[in-house]
Amino acid sequence: MNILLATHNFLPYHIGGTEIYVSNLAKFLIQSGHNVTIIAAIDLKIANEYNIEYEDDNLKIISYLHDDLTVLGINYKTFKTEQIYAKHSTAHKKSYRSFFESRHFDILHINGFTAVIGLDLIFSLKKKNPELKIISSYHTAISDPKETLTFGNTFKEQPKKIDYAADGLSYRFNLPYWFTDKITPFLSSKHLQLLPAVFNIRYHTKLNLDAFQQLINITDEWWVYSKGIKDVLSTQVKIEKIKLLRHGIAPIFFKEKNLAKGSHKFLFNGRLLRIKGFHTLLKAWNNLPDHELKELWITGNPDTNDKVIKNLLKKINSRKEIKWLGNLSQEQLAQIYLQVHTVVIPSECYEIGPLVFHEAIASGCNVIASNIGGCKELGKYFYDATTVFETGNAEDLKNKISRQPSLKKSFTKNKPIDFNMHFEIMIQQSDIYK
Repeated sequence: MNILLATHNFLPYHIGGTEIYVSNLAKFLIQSGHNVTIIAAIDLKIANEYNIEYEDDNLKIISYLHDDLTVLGINYKTFKTEQIYAKHSTAHKKSYRSFFESRHFDILHINGFTAVIGLDLIFSLKKKNPELKIISSYHTAISDPKETLTFGNTFKEQPKKIDYAADGLSYRFNLPYWFTDKITPFLSSKHLQLLPAVFNIRYHTKLNLDAFQQLINITDEWWVYSKGIKDVLSTQVKIEKIKLLRHGIAPIFFKEKNLAKGSHKFLFNGRLLRIKGFHTLLKAWNNLPDHELKELWITGNPDTNDKVIKNLLKKINSRKEIKWLGNLSQEQLAQIYLQVHTVVIPSECYEIGPLVFHEAIASGCNVIASNIGGCKELGKYFYDATTVFETGNAEDLKNKISRQPSLKKSFTKNKPIDFNMHFEIMIQQSDIYK
């Protein structure tokens, strides 16, 4: 079959769990005899470095190879605010249709839902091939306009009944939900161009929810990676359309023995964002005694535009027990896991089931994780190697770090699986790939 794997961003320009997942899925499908193309949004600066496959007034499409995988990079030249929420514009749909006129695909497997990888792409391909089958993977909390699946400006998971506009207003302006719930009915659900964006929150929220409903209507099958997400999705989707299995990981992370020794080493492996709880980790660490018995290792570099995180980094800049590791390949990361005792996953959004959690357990590390979403679920699944803390609570995280034993858990009852086994089981479940 000819398969198009769509994702919001892709390697080597963006590195995250979804990118790693899509890369490994593409390789598995190719090994199974299929033709696979990946499509993802790309920055204009990067797009200008490659040969152009297609260009018009609306978009530019380039192609490149990454790790022997064919990637189409999409850059939108024009962009309106409504597109971010509606995931659609008539002009871009026409451009997509023109580009795909000479290309045929049997399956579109969506691994991100954005303005670029959105309804324009889906409808243009469906117009070209009405028999096209569509799979949507639920990697992020796309049913929620905030994409956090948290409620009322707190770290509580969303109830089934919620006013999404009030929730978004509460989140954006740090206001209590009971208050925003009372005032949002007075905001217009129509687009008021001359007024500040806050007055359009009901309008934009409606666009977002309508876009997700259209995705539901056109998707033939859903892939999800946690029971919590299956429960969320099953309120709108027939249960037989949903296929569930926890993530797999690369075989290089499965190690028989962890080599960590010396001072207790903690690792943060993720993006330096507040929704990832990085600021809470910094607050917690800054309140620990400054001594040589503990070290904090951080992947990436201390580059951020977030003012809160910038200020926290300045506060701890003088501490010698913090080590920046730079950007790491999967192979380099596998070696780092073997040298640390505990991995900290302090996310403040509903993680679907982070790869880093599975990688840490497979590498013989302990985990300290926030007690929300997929982290909470995996905390129960890998209970004998996991400590959870109250999400967003720096004092609780500090206490859990202080009390964390450096002794490795030599055995966990439940084990992670590798990517090949994961994909084999998912495709056996899938009505579309079969």
